[in-house]
Amino acid sequence: MTQTLTRRGFLRSAGVLGLSIAAAGLAAPYYARGASSQLRIVSNPGLENATLNALMDELGYFRQFGVNALIAEIPGATGPFNAIAAGDGDLCMVSGYNLVLSRIARGANVKIVGAGMKKCALTVFARPECIHALADLKGKTVAVGPARGLLHSLMLQLMKEKGIDATQVNFVDKGSNDECHEAVVKGEVDACCSSISHLNDRDGLVVLDDANMWQALPQCIFQTAYASNSAIRDKHEGMVAVMAAYGALYEFLMSPASRDALFEARKRTQKKFDMASAQAIWTFNETQRPYSKDLSLTDDNIGYLQDMYIGLGTLQQKQPFDAVADMSAANAAAKLHA
Repeated sequence: MTQTLTRRGFLRSAGVLGLSIAAAGLAAPYYARGASSQLRIVSNPGLENATLNALMDELGYFRQFGVNALIAEIPGATGPFNAIAAGDGDLCMVSGYNLVLSRIARGANVKIVGAGMKKCALTVFARPECIHALADLKGKTVAVGPARGLLHSLMLQLMKEKGIDATQVNFVDKGSNDECHEAVVKGEVDACCSSISHLNDRDGLVVLDDANMWQALPQCIFQTAYASNSAIRDKHEGMVAVMAAYGALYEFLMSPASRDALFEARKRTQKKFDMASAQAIWTFNETQRPYSKDLSLTDDNIGYLQDMYIGLGTLQQKQPFDAVADMSAANAAAKLHA
């Protein structure tokens, strides 16, 4: 079960909501010895996260791996991290928050513990009149959301790696991912960075193939998972079970068999079901395989992110891998799938 909660509301509701261990008698390949200690998992309330939460509930992976957890949806890009840093949550499994490393460097008692979606599910959509490639964005207005937010940061990194001067592009904040896309459709801007969920939209826009970030930024981890240091220390077995469950879910999402389940989950979580969007997500998952059932990250993965954010000016210096990341639960979970 999920519910949109404030941090204080999370604590009030923790005793009555949750996805918990299965009823007695279920034959499970792994049973968390820490299952009696409930994990507080936080996420943003967007459609994609809500879809994952619905699928996790419907497919029973938490029950299979003996997970005792409460999932709470906390609004705002910074909401899940703030809740964990304040001690009001334990673990965030799916986050596109781009200041995780910066907040850790400033003293937050949090570490990166793995990955959600590893490949960047973003591209650039543009009005077709005079934009056909990234280089054509010079002198144009591009919607990216807040300055130095995730969309803006990834666009700056993309242009840097393509050797394009980003100072010649007028980046503007048009709000969320979907709002940036809508701004191009309405003619308010020339182009935008937005989700692959719009790839099937019949809106007259073109996709800049050299801006497909899952191809153009292959080393960039799109979504990290992070946890409080206290959860890593005190709820390790529970974290192993949760990460094994998500690994199983991700493997399923990348299989042909996932289509009907994904569509049904989106129908339950989206006010007005968008068939084209659902098809785009499912096709991307199956063809590009952006996830991995092994959620662990390497020193090189973390190093790339640190170098990127140092270059963008949001991180001051590199820290040792062990100072910012702990893959012990992810590594243990991966062994359960071997």
